[in-house]
Amino acid sequence: CHGIVDTGVSHLGVQKSNMAALMAALKPSRSESGACQGPELNFDLGGFALTLPAEAYADDECNVQVGSLDLEEPEFTGVFAFGASMLRHYYAAFDWESRRLAFAPMLSAEKAKSSAAAGESVVVV
Repeated sequence: CHGIVDTGVSHLGVQKSNMAALMAALKPSRSESGACQGPELNFDLGGFALTLPAEAYADDECNVQVGSLDLEEPEFTGVFAFGASMLRHYYAAFDWESRRLAFAPMLSAEKAKSSAAAGESVVVV
């Protein structure tokens, strides 16, 4: 697939032609602990993949929060817009000079505490 990083949108953007199939596949529900659980979304970007857990694409009520992208096909096939829902889970580094973009998983507060307790260096962004 292809990804568009859009820092101005809050939800994941999905091509209109793929919206019905994606919504049918994503059925998050509440676990016994009250957390939203559901299938992970994996985006294969060729050479690396980004993964979103259910809590990243669902709201506090566990409703799927994705937006429709009205992109013409076949020029734009397999395109997703990565907004704040993706950027809350991945650090993005933009290299304008070389026209590159890199992603690294964000370190959760829980993982940061356990790494610090183990004496590892931790950088929290």
